[in-house]
Order: sequence, then C-alpha cells, then structure tokens
Amino acid sequence: MLRTDHALPFVAYALIGFAVFGALGAYVSTRTPTRLDIEAVALRGGATPVAAFFTTLGYWPALTVLSAIAVVAFSGSADRVWLPAALVASHALSQSAIVAIKPVFHRVRPDYWLVRREVDTSYPSGHAATAVTFYGALIVLVRHVALPHGVALVATAALAACVLGIPWSRLALGAHYLTDVTGGLLVGSAWLAASLAAYELFGR
Repeated sequence: MLRTDHALPFVAYALIGFAVFGALGAYVSTRTPTRLDIEAVALRGGATPVAAFFTTLGYWPALTVLSAIAVVAFSGSADRVWLPAALVASHALSQSAIVAIKPVFHRVRPDYWLVRREVDTSYPSGHAATAVTFYGALIVLVRHVALPHGVALVATAALAACVLGIPWSRLALGAHYLTDVTGGLLVGSAWLAASLAAYELFGR
C-alpha cells in the first residue's frame, strides 16, 4: 500500500528545493560574486587543518569506508539490510547528477584556494551536497539500527558535525563561494527529500 500521505511533504520539499537551487544557480552564473560571497572570504584560512579533515570526509575513500561500516551495522537486520546499499546508490546518483549539471552553470571557482586545487566548475558544491545526501541520510538510518541509546546519540552527534563541518570546510579552504555551498545544501536536501519520499512510497 502506497503511503502517499507521508510522502507528499517530502515531494513538496524536493520540488521547492530543486526550484530554488536552479534559480540561485541561474542568478550566480551570470554575475560576479555576490556581496555575501565576498564577505564570506573572511572564513578562508580559519582552522585549516580541521577544515582539511572535514573536506577529506567528502571524498570517496572516506565515504567508501563509512559505507562499509553502515553495511556491517545493518547486517543483522534482514528486512533493512538493503538500506545502506540504497543510501550509497542514491548518493552516487546525486553526485553524478551534480557533475553533469555543473557545466550548465559554468561558474569559475575562487582563485584563493588552500590545500587542494579543484579543477571543475564551482556551482554547486558537491561536498555540501554530500554532507546532506550521505551524512544526513546516515542520521536517518541510525534510527533504524538497534543501537544502545548512548551509542546512537554519539553517532548522531558525529554525523551532525559532518553535516555542518563539511560545507564550512569548503569556505575555510577557499574552494567555493558561499552561494556554491548554499546551492549544494539546497540540491542535497532536495535529493534527500526525494529519496525519503521514495522510501515512504515503496520501501516500507
């Protein structure tokens, strides 16, 4: 039985999120950096080692290790073991979509980067999207694992730190403008909402 009553709020949020993401991208891709972008440059160079650590969590080696941990954590739940695999697949699809759409906005990255220079275009931030589509989704998954309360609390806090820390790290390292990070959070949140809608409709 389809749970349309539970899915509709997620569908609505996804549609609004994708629309705002597209509108923001169209705006920033045809203009010089906004005032907020310029002011956010002040974050560059703040706690660079910490920022580099959080940024590392947005690359595939760290994501692969955490995906394996999630699969092991769900291995004892026969009716939910497919959830981490679905999360990984959803995240991979979201990143593929972002890679495909970046040239549409063709925004040049800032030239005051630190640590690692990225060679692709700037809008949206794939790391910011990952913070939501992967780490945010893991927070949702933690609710489905039979973990002791204290362990679940610590895991949720650590994942929430990643959701916040990864987008911040892109500004602290000068890898993106603030509006790039905002766009990444928008498209990531919209993608997660669409995934949750699909779960409500077909996964329960």
